[in-house]
Amino acid sequence: MNYPVVIGIDFGTTYSGCSYAFAQNEEIIDIVKWPKQNNHIYPKTPTLSLYRKGSKEILDWGHGAKRNAMKPNHPDTLLLSKFKLYLDEHLQKNVLPNNLDVVDVIADYLSVFHQHVCEELQKGFAANYQQSSFRYCLTVPAMWSDQAKSAMREAAIRAGLVERNDPSDRLMLISEPEAAALYCEKKSEQFNLMHGQRFMICDAGGGTVDLIVFEINEEAPGRRTLREVTRGHGDTCGSGFLDIRMRDYIRRKCMHISPIHEYAMEHILDNFINMIKPEFDGLEDQFLELPACMGIHHLTDQSIGLSNGCLHLPATELLNEVFEPIVQQILRLIEYQLQQSPDLEAILLVGGFGQSNYLFRRIDECFADRVGMIGVPPRGELAVVRGAVYFGLHPTTITERVSRRTYGIETRMLFQPAIDPPDFLVTGVDGRDYCRQRFSVYVYRGQSVKVDACVSKSFVISYPNNTDSDLYAFDGDGPVPRLTTDPQIQKVGHFPIRMPKLEGVKPGDKVTLTIRMYFGLTEIKIESVILDQVITYTSAFESAKMGVSNPASRIRLGSWSPPLLTDHVVTHPSAVMYPSINDSHHTEMHSTSTFFISNPLWKEQ
Repeated sequence: MNYPVVIGIDFGTTYSGCSYAFAQNEEIIDIVKWPKQNNHIYPKTPTLSLYRKGSKEILDWGHGAKRNAMKPNHPDTLLLSKFKLYLDEHLQKNVLPNNLDVVDVIADYLSVFHQHVCEELQKGFAANYQQSSFRYCLTVPAMWSDQAKSAMREAAIRAGLVERNDPSDRLMLISEPEAAALYCEKKSEQFNLMHGQRFMICDAGGGTVDLIVFEINEEAPGRRTLREVTRGHGDTCGSGFLDIRMRDYIRRKCMHISPIHEYAMEHILDNFINMIKPEFDGLEDQFLELPACMGIHHLTDQSIGLSNGCLHLPATELLNEVFEPIVQQILRLIEYQLQQSPDLEAILLVGGFGQSNYLFRRIDECFADRVGMIGVPPRGELAVVRGAVYFGLHPTTITERVSRRTYGIETRMLFQPAIDPPDFLVTGVDGRDYCRQRFSVYVYRGQSVKVDACVSKSFVISYPNNTDSDLYAFDGDGPVPRLTTDPQIQKVGHFPIRMPKLEGVKPGDKVTLTIRMYFGLTEIKIESVILDQVITYTSAFESAKMGVSNPASRIRLGSWSPPLLTDHVVTHPSAVMYPSINDSHHTEMHSTSTFFISNPLWKEQ
């Protein structure tokens, strides 16, 4: 399907933004007008939602949510911030108030955010098109799990961006550093980046910092593509954590003078975020005017640098107490990527935190002698959202990705007495001994996979029984466990397989089930094939831990139909045999991840 309008949404931890383009001319337009922004000139809106205590109905959002929450006569409201981080399974988080579900909170925000976006679009030429014909590209952190990405897709559906039964490519997900790389590729001539050269994207936002190394491939004059070289990774060390450290630093500094109420602290943090944080270079001292509501505007205390209500913040204190602990985490992330790909032409800093003078200075100090150049592209704070639009216009610009995990399914394989546990031995109807609950790998962690490549395996099942399968993942770098019962293996997905009606096939007959998996996409796609009938699954991941309780969110189930060869046959560049898999089985390789199917009646052909 052709989409005349492509909308990119950068749903961020602290700020969210939106850009769009018409497919005819591909000129990117940024949405810069946001409700109640007043004199704020930042081209994004705060990722804030306001609820009434005891209610699950959103009252306000963005700038309006913050303004209303700070009113002294609104004690019955709750201001939610940084709720995107609730999708990061590795962070310890407090329970959301009001028994709110994180997917619903994100959906609430995206719903009002999207409503404003549509109103802005209607003021322009997009009014000539139906919203149902828009394509949406939503950015997600590279470090997010499959479950988190599935929860994000579900939130977008609940928010009304797309309908649940729309084609899956109407809502596309792309990792934030990939989107930034597409934007930087458009600016690559400004940085003299040429065919075969590699560059690192350091996407430093409000919550997360993500990094990936890409290689430029000039397939033809004017036609450039990107190949992911390293396995993207990141950490929760964005600029929002500077704010947390600043809050603690100010409280410690002023603790013997006056308690700082939340209203006053918000004013202090606003000054820090808008005035100090962007310009801090680690060299110049800063001065902070404390709010009048603290009642100390005439107070002087030389022991803490307070003079007539103005607080002196020495550069060394800000550096050691606020900035350097967070920046050190980012430097370690960059070092890890450099160890994987030492031959780099450039490190490009994008995202809101990527515009920080101090961050640039520290990266330059540490890596300038190992990298050709360290740069900040123009409007780097919009690199991710603009890159999302480029991705929606040209989804095949990124041709190859690196698998973050090992994926596979659960099946039976021939029993090997020397290494398989006796408790797992079962005898099949064919009289042969099998090992149950074997982990059958589809793709390995760190493996490069082309975006259009698939891994295909075949199994035998009985007609007309329906069956279910589970997808498993292994995150380690060591030997892959043989059994899905290993504690290092985790179930990450579930997909039901409904047997179609097959002419000429009797109950009890054996039929071949082929499972094809595509790992080179942002989201894993799975196809089940039985006698040339294909069913397609996207976002095929159990997401109950993320608050997704709607069964439809677990698997997107297509309808059975005879396949067109041009739609489903993939040219396989190579065939790879895995020693951990039954030697009689042939695996066609085209991606980077690993899945498992947990049906005790299945055995590999």
